[in-house]
Amino acid sequence: MKRPFSAAQAAGKILSVRDLTARIKDLLEGDEALSGVWVQGEVSNLVKAASGHVYFTLKDEHAVIKAALWAGVQRQVKTVLKNGDAVAVCGDISVYAPRGEYQIIVSDVRPAGIGALYEAFEKLKKKLEAEGLFDPARKLPLPFLPKGIGIVTSPKGAVIRDIYQVVRRRFPNMPLYLVPAKVQGEGSVAEVVAGIQLLDQDPRVDVIIVARGGGSLEDLWTFNEEAVCRAIAAAVKPVVSAIGHETDFTIADFVADRRAATPSQAGELVVPVKDELVRRIQDRRSRLHRAMETALALCRQRLRKAEACRFLQKPSLLIAERRLKVINLAREVEQLAGRRFEACRHAYQVLAARLAGLNPRTLLRRGFIMATDETGTVVSSITRLRPGQVLRLSFVDGRAGARIEEPIEPAPAPTSDATSQEEHPT
Repeated sequence: MKRPFSAAQAAGKILSVRDLTARIKDLLEGDEALSGVWVQGEVSNLVKAASGHVYFTLKDEHAVIKAALWAGVQRQVKTVLKNGDAVAVCGDISVYAPRGEYQIIVSDVRPAGIGALYEAFEKLKKKLEAEGLFDPARKLPLPFLPKGIGIVTSPKGAVIRDIYQVVRRRFPNMPLYLVPAKVQGEGSVAEVVAGIQLLDQDPRVDVIIVARGGGSLEDLWTFNEEAVCRAIAAAVKPVVSAIGHETDFTIADFVADRRAATPSQAGELVVPVKDELVRRIQDRRSRLHRAMETALALCRQRLRKAEACRFLQKPSLLIAERRLKVINLAREVEQLAGRRFEACRHAYQVLAARLAGLNPRTLLRRGFIMATDETGTVVSSITRLRPGQVLRLSFVDGRAGARIEEPIEPAPAPTSDATSQEEHPT
């Protein structure tokens, strides 16, 4: 039923074709469920442009959708598209506004049936990555020189032969322990898991190689199974994955402690070249020998020098020399102590003479008298005397009292010469 023309639409709410298409484009391209989606169908209307872009229609019995494969992506896609092919494509849904068409921008193309496998691959990969099984911090280092190498692979084919040849070339007597296992098809997962666990418990083994040759995604699927990946992660010994060719990746490669691009490279990773080790040991041995010869030569030189030492030839000379040195040192100490003592005694005598010169009793012995008033203060000037004042006179051998009777008259100031003579009597 048609909606009536409303007043709101009349007021300018009518969308233009451009605006409507933009709204649809935003809705489709903003939907995460339509990003990286796998779509399966039959290829038709295939067009390869001169620019390298590929345009085609993907259809099934009930619907069609246009698809675009850009030139940069097309060069990386292994699958060659032809009209009538049943394929699964991965891409993002987009809207081409000029024609009002929605389409899928393809990022990967696989034969029909592969899309479900890739979806399972990505799902398990994200799950194990979230659990930290890909974390480099949990990966174990490879031993420098393992005492034994364990291998889980098929006993037939080129894989075991390549590993065997590489290891034997690099280290001829390195022990190899093979656990035969199916690497494809029914029962392969259980056999690979059992082989990893068996070698992980074997005390003769220090490192484990899990290997198989190249193949399609379905052929390699055993190593995308969760049980195999968790067996690799649970191993207490380092595990090297050598699955497929260099361009093939499985989830086991992400979980393993090291990934080898090929089985031959796995053999190179786990064992060093024995001849190089022998050369290094010989070089270290030669360097040690030279170092020992040098040390011995120095010891011989020191011994010859010691043998030529007259003190070692006749130890009494050393004792006599040290005794003479002690005697000389004792004499020097005695002389230094005597000079120090004389210097101190002279300084003491000078101080004693100065102190005796300042002693009042010395002046009293020369006939001088020291007068003090009633308070014991020395009277040093006639201006401090008054008639009738009682003085105490101190002589060298006693004291006597005196009284001032006559008027006091100050004496004239002495001349500088007289003063000098009184201060320094001859």
